[in-house]
Amino acid sequence: MYKIYVLMLGCLLFAPNLSFAQKNIVTYAGNGGKETFYDVLQISDGSFLVSGYASDLDWIAPTVPHIELGNTSSIHNAQGTNRFGFLLHLSADFQKMLHVVHFPLGQVEDVRFIKTNTLPYQPTGDLYISGTTNDTRAREGGYFLAKLDHNFIDGIPGSLIWVNNNWAESGPKDYQPWDVAPNGDVFVVQGQNHAYDWSAMYCLDGATGSRKVVENWRTHWLKAGGEWKGTPASTYPNGGANALDYSGIVFKAWGRCDLRSWTNEDFKLTHPDENGGTKVGKWPLDVFFNGPCDPTAPTNNGPGYNGYSLAACCPVYGATNIVVDRRNGDVYLGMNIKSVAANGSPDFEPAVIAMDASGSLKWWSRLYHEITPVGDTVYSVPDQYVDALAIDYKNDALTVGARCHGNNVENFWEGNQILANASASGFQNRFTGTNGNIHISWLGKLQLGNGILTHSTYLAEYAEGTGSLGTPHPDPNLDGWPNPNGGWPNVNTTRIARNNLKVSAGGEVIVIAVGRRTITTSNAYQKMVKPANGGVSSWNAFVRVYEPDFSKPLYSSLVVGTWDTLTQNGGGNTELFGVYKTTKGVVCVGRQTADANGLANGNNLPVTQVTAWGAANPDNETAILTYYEADNLYNPDDSVGTVASNTPISTNSNLRVSPNPAHSSIQIWLEQDFAQNNNADWLLQMLDFTGRVVVQQPYTQNMILSVENLPTGMYQLRLCNPQSQLRQKILILNH
Repeated sequence: MYKIYVLMLGCLLFAPNLSFAQKNIVTYAGNGGKETFYDVLQISDGSFLVSGYASDLDWIAPTVPHIELGNTSSIHNAQGTNRFGFLLHLSADFQKMLHVVHFPLGQVEDVRFIKTNTLPYQPTGDLYISGTTNDTRAREGGYFLAKLDHNFIDGIPGSLIWVNNNWAESGPKDYQPWDVAPNGDVFVVQGQNHAYDWSAMYCLDGATGSRKVVENWRTHWLKAGGEWKGTPASTYPNGGANALDYSGIVFKAWGRCDLRSWTNEDFKLTHPDENGGTKVGKWPLDVFFNGPCDPTAPTNNGPGYNGYSLAACCPVYGATNIVVDRRNGDVYLGMNIKSVAANGSPDFEPAVIAMDASGSLKWWSRLYHEITPVGDTVYSVPDQYVDALAIDYKNDALTVGARCHGNNVENFWEGNQILANASASGFQNRFTGTNGNIHISWLGKLQLGNGILTHSTYLAEYAEGTGSLGTPHPDPNLDGWPNPNGGWPNVNTTRIARNNLKVSAGGEVIVIAVGRRTITTSNAYQKMVKPANGGVSSWNAFVRVYEPDFSKPLYSSLVVGTWDTLTQNGGGNTELFGVYKTTKGVVCVGRQTADANGLANGNNLPVTQVTAWGAANPDNETAILTYYEADNLYNPDDSVGTVASNTPISTNSNLRVSPNPAHSSIQIWLEQDFAQNNNADWLLQMLDFTGRVVVQQPYTQNMILSVENLPTGMYQLRLCNPQSQLRQKILILNH
């Protein structure tokens, strides 16, 4: 036992000495028309999917197979602008375009998001897409959802299995809030935000795309017509759930009671918030009202206990984000509510809401104190929003990307004042000086089970010309930049992208954003001029990878035209929409903007390794793809890593495993020269997708390991001793 214990320490403490030549790619794509890339996803064979739109497809070589999707006629886009929405299929090294799968010309405005119903970095499941449409409300214009008939692994898509049209305006149209459960069901928000009419969340059946009943949601529509407000659905008195057609959560105050307490006991419930304070009301909207809501006779009178009431203009709330836990189907919703504070100030209040797979409320968070730890009842002016949600499967945490408008009276929780984690310190613990009418972002991690805050940081880049800077950050990778937790510098608008926050297999958080004098790391491909070096900054798009605890960035690089540091001219001309973390780096997609005459704005990006299908120069609005590598981003777990053959493969060339995928057993061996030079005792471990060790035993050369009792899924095989660690992903197929 002692020997194995020592070897386990070796597995945990001794990582391989990894170093490789960085291979960066910065390329344009398109011709004289308009092109934009919106989202990017790596699939099981290592290749990539990139979504977007283009005025035409003439920039794609005729030798690349062009597949026009079928079963698209039910999508409504009568007021569209005659574009092609597409999916590009690119090789694992980005150098070759394998396929372009596209809608008929004018059928949709774009393909905005690509999602699958399996866990990140696991074998690709079914593929689902969404995209923008322009049509009337009567024809459900806004955005479409669709399920593809193939996932590029089992075949190239040629048709849509089903289509769902979603009427959407403003926020829901811009954010396109939806996500997929592990069983293929899709949760989606449609309608408006901060308006008069309607917004609701529905659950779509994964097989048909039609709305379905959710047991513990509280609004249900009957097959015979009309509504029933109650829970659970199976207790409906006139035929049980069989009499119900579908369920929803209605984001509207007038005549509705969703997300509010229905009893006085629940309404007056005082309970802890997620960071040492307290709050009143079992449900997140109780704060705006002076009593519970009776579903048979709804009222919406305010204000609530801390002086907040709903804005008279806008009974419809703003729901903008959904993420679903791919392990158990739990659903997390981000939203905000237009309101009026006790002093008459207009405001927007955020809420993050957690529900289990049946629709029951787990917890909700305001992301700031309503009642502070010392007992003061406060409100938070001005506005706060939720911009993105993602799940950190490594640490069982919900990662929240939020935003505040200026320096609030009571703002998002600071990174070094966390009750559950007294030693925590974010890269940027607090909001410092203000530079005008600005919006800045915030990142936090909340425990999935109870919403407790464990880590947070502000994301607010420096304003041009600010003083009061702190001393240089002690981490060499921060390249001498001032420590954001020192001094009191002015910050400027910094906004993360809508609904494209990502989390790596190790819990690192990846954001794309826009900022001004953006902090960049020493390993960045494109750096910002530091204040101490003279020269002015420019507005820029950037990508950043944070440590799992937000204590510092591992990587931060600009994606912007090369600007003149004396005049500021040439930058501020790019937008990033999609990001993806790979084994060695990060992929970003977006566009360089153009003016009304079709001339590219600003100066060119500093291109490198331009792909054969790409271009070195922009022409009009032009799509961009960047791939940035860095040694400290390397993690073999950030790869889907499946290979559909029986040939031995390995993350490290000294480790061999066959077959892979496997059904009953695998043979494991070390290359002869490596084994002879590393004759220390080795420990073998197999870890499941949660990081749990499911097999552990001493390793012997050429051993055969039985895996027939392991459930189907992706595993990591590790061989380790105090000097070395070798790792390999294994796909087990036992069903």
